[in-house]
Amino acid sequence: MPLLRTLRTLNTLRRDVAQLALQTVGLKKARVGAGKPVLYAKAVPAQSAVSPFALHVVDVVRETADAISIVAIPADGQPIRFQPGMFLTLIITIDLQEYRRAYSISSSAQEDSVVVITVKRVPDGKVSNWLNDHISPGSTLRVLGPSGSLPSPLAPLPQGEGKEARTLLLVAGGSGITPLMSIARTVLAVEPQTRIHLLYGNRSMGDIIFHAALRDLKKRYVKRMALTHVLEQPPKGWKGWVGRLDRAMFASLLDAILVNTAIAAIADLEVYTCGPAPLMQGVWEEVLARGLPAGRFHQENFTPAVAATDSSRFATQTLAIQSQGKTWSGLVPAGQTLLEAGLSLGAPMLFSCTLGGCGSCRVQVTDGEVEMPEPNCLSSEEKAQRYALACIARPCSPVRIDIPH
Repeated sequence: MPLLRTLRTLNTLRRDVAQLALQTVGLKKARVGAGKPVLYAKAVPAQSAVSPFALHVVDVVRETADAISIVAIPADGQPIRFQPGMFLTLIITIDLQEYRRAYSISSSAQEDSVVVITVKRVPDGKVSNWLNDHISPGSTLRVLGPSGSLPSPLAPLPQGEGKEARTLLLVAGGSGITPLMSIARTVLAVEPQTRIHLLYGNRSMGDIIFHAALRDLKKRYVKRMALTHVLEQPPKGWKGWVGRLDRAMFASLLDAILVNTAIAAIADLEVYTCGPAPLMQGVWEEVLARGLPAGRFHQENFTPAVAATDSSRFATQTLAIQSQGKTWSGLVPAGQTLLEAGLSLGAPMLFSCTLGGCGSCRVQVTDGEVEMPEPNCLSSEEKAQRYALACIARPCSPVRIDIPH
């Protein structure tokens, strides 16, 4: 895209000027998560930044009647380091109320100076509707991240010198295409021997997000990418697959893939899926029943919206953190989460989404009481065992927690 090439050139110039200025005054500038894009699975991604940073919106692309892609560049000129499949957490203030929502990155991990997130309207969704109606070039977004627990879809080592070709099967429903689009764009560009089969289900032709971009991607990698659309309400003259992309439909599509390609067995596939829960469950059950090793199946669950918490209700409390025989002790300032306080104390706190949606920050409360907004990703069994999500939990009393190994 000419726009992206121009933005990369301008961003490179801006970074060079900024770096020269910092070197002149003897300063160094860094942000957690910034650096070279992660291209291989053995590269370890940095944790998402707890402190928000700014993105300048340079373009807004209308993908469908109810979905947009927001093209943005970092305000500080630093590259954004992320793995395909990750997301950014947007911090949006609407009518004096702050909201945090996670949206998947849909651009390639190679485009580290430009990032694209795609937002589809959700019925009664405060933030998704506001973004679709109000965001425009020139806007500034406050974001956290990049974050994500989805395993890297990229090969452990660069291909070549006898490296065997891989086949990725991507199964998307609706807006679940967004993280898988980042995977497809990145993998096809980085791994010249890897093939991708993308199955994408929607209600109608007008609901297909990235319709033109997917067509162009398939055309560019015609020998290595197969794209199959499934429509519930196809237009007149449609010659493709018709129906809901559920387990039965997926099974038929999988049969066609295995018959018409050189794939020897389903165990040779690496499967990634994102979309409605019934679709992902159906894909999981089908591939497991056919013998796919569990470690070769990956799904991306969209992070639920967590209700806002009135942090002014909380008082300063003491906190003790235990991990692998070590203890960190200190205060939790009024309104801070366990995660914020633990990181300030230097404890090895794990985290990813900072929204209570992924479970990466799970800790066990061994003494004291905490409060968390609902809903969140903890099961009733985990809550009964006094587990808490450090990113959204605030202490109501002196608290002691253990970080699971």
